[in-house]
Amino acid sequence: MIMRISYQNEPLFPGKPAAVFTSRPLYSHYEQSEATLMQGVHWFDFQTNVAHTLNVRYEARFYKMVLCIAGESRSVPRHSEAYGFRTGQALFYRTEEEPYQATLPGNTDFKVVHIHLCDAHVAMLQRDAPAVFEKELHMMDLSAECTEAFLQLKNMSGENQGLLHLFQEKLIIGQLFNLASRALPRASRSRGEAILEEAVWHIHRAERYLTIAELSQLAGTNSFRLKQLFREQLRTSVFQYQYDLRLERAANLLLDSDLDVSAIALQCGYETAAAFSNAFLRKYGTRPTAFKNSRPSK
Repeated sequence: MIMRISYQNEPLFPGKPAAVFTSRPLYSHYEQSEATLMQGVHWFDFQTNVAHTLNVRYEARFYKMVLCIAGESRSVPRHSEAYGFRTGQALFYRTEEEPYQATLPGNTDFKVVHIHLCDAHVAMLQRDAPAVFEKELHMMDLSAECTEAFLQLKNMSGENQGLLHLFQEKLIIGQLFNLASRALPRASRSRGEAILEEAVWHIHRAERYLTIAELSQLAGTNSFRLKQLFREQLRTSVFQYQYDLRLERAANLLLDSDLDVSAIALQCGYETAAAFSNAFLRKYGTRPTAFKNSRPSK
């Protein structure tokens, strides 16, 4: 799923940009990710000096998303409708193999992320939100977290590849959820409440954190629907709900039982006392041992 971008036959992406891009006439500054980034996630950070047109070509057709944290562009494919993006928007569409042009205005800051979706992500959408594919192009507002995610993506590009992989997968799944939420028909109130009640029942009885996939299967729904119900009705995420529940359970055990911290950590789904202690500190501002020692004597 290679994307190639050039200007007057000078290559811009992938690889190191030609001098025409980094010199003063076109851009006041220019940065981009390496083409080898995992998961087909690429970022661009630059400022144009003058308006110009880039040539874009893909080696195959595939589905992608573009997250525009800052900037503005107009693209004219040969076989589908023209489209553009601007600050605060995300686009989902299928690429064309034939080259096309993208026009960029002058004196403009650009911070853009391109996500080339793999077969597994497309299959997830086709299974759980098939209505997404009824339109050639989807345009939606970016979530507030995308600006911070862009900075994290830039900072992590030269770091541990395993950590980068996890962060990119989280970014992709979050954007797929936003996309699917627009296409999913609303569940009836009674059906939605039944799904949510089933999911919460399993969470309260689980001895460990349940993944979205596991919980969706147990509740008889798909991951997009489950996330949607937690966001809309509980105003939280599936993970955050489990996180808060386990720490609240731990706090009660620290106050009302004689179990030591290590035993409570295991009982609340933490593999180590250190991981539990750090999570407890983030939520309550104190360590479990100090919290336990502060309880009134019986």
